[in-house]
Amino acid sequence: MKRTLAFAASLLLLGACSSDGYTIRGKIAGLDNPYVYLLRYTGEVEVIDSAKVTKGDFVFKGKAEQPEVVYLSTDKQQPFVHFFLENGRISVDGALSAPADIAVLGTPSNDIQRAFDEKIAALEEEFAKTGNDVQRDSLRKEYSKLMSDAVEMNRDNIYGVTTFLNNAYAFLSPEEVMEQIALFPAEWQQRRELTELREATERKLRVSAGHPYIDIAAKNADGGEVSLKSVVENRRNKYVLLDFWASWCGPCMAEIPFLKADYEKYGKKGFEIYAVSFDSQRDRWIDAVRQQGMKWIQVSDLSGFQTPAAEAYAVLSIPSNFLIRCSDGQIVATQLRGEALGEKLGELLGD
Repeated sequence: MKRTLAFAASLLLLGACSSDGYTIRGKIAGLDNPYVYLLRYTGEVEVIDSAKVTKGDFVFKGKAEQPEVVYLSTDKQQPFVHFFLENGRISVDGALSAPADIAVLGTPSNDIQRAFDEKIAALEEEFAKTGNDVQRDSLRKEYSKLMSDAVEMNRDNIYGVTTFLNNAYAFLSPEEVMEQIALFPAEWQQRRELTELREATERKLRVSAGHPYIDIAAKNADGGEVSLKSVVENRRNKYVLLDFWASWCGPCMAEIPFLKADYEKYGKKGFEIYAVSFDSQRDRWIDAVRQQGMKWIQVSDLSGFQTPAAEAYAVLSIPSNFLIRCSDGQIVATQLRGEALGEKLGELLGD
């Protein structure tokens, strides 16, 4: 049974975890694979452990040297859920057919994350229902405040660090990200999560608005290599949106209706999209493109976040995008989400 937590708990400091190790008990409907794998991603996939599956049930036991984000997978590659691995008793309940609804509970970080997710889901549902621009702006501000409060109250633990990592670029400029990193305790600043973010932010400053774009290349669905340069230098194009996405990314899929509308409206005026997918499975990538009717340029090297394109543009989370002016190759705007892209194109290309 899905447990509902009071969101107020998500703004409390995390309590101590057990020092006796962890026990992960899973019950996943539809999980008929013989084994399930516990993974971590540190530049490449690492299998931490495996567990035998019996009628959808499985158990992992071990000891976490330090809290970290981990994943469960049936194929050692594609995860179906992620959570915080910390010492204590962790339950993973849900259905393989609805991975977004899988509940991970039992330790402080996971309980707080679940409560936070429920509050955010309520805001997103309210946002989807309202057509009032004033109310939508108010909801965006509320969303941003919830994020910043959660980070501020949890700078000394994995939940606070991860929440900051997942939302830093959505609400902050690269300069502000650097300022915020400096506010974390010294020991957390030395951990991989924040050292990588600092390095990525330094790279991101080099691809912020006002800087020249960096050329990248990857293969399209037919196996032909397509470079970003070939699109930017195409005389028919005036502006190119470099868009990073993946079929498994919910927020990315939510952006597609906006991209389709903008492409339909401004495509004939010189607007093109160069989309880089972070999918690792070709069929899922191709099926998503076809089913969603995404008619713009699509490329992928099927290596997830481990693609040179992600490193070049310091992409740590998706969706992420960069609008490039073709006349001089300058990046004119970044992270244009929802209606913001159409508004910017209307300003540049005229309605």
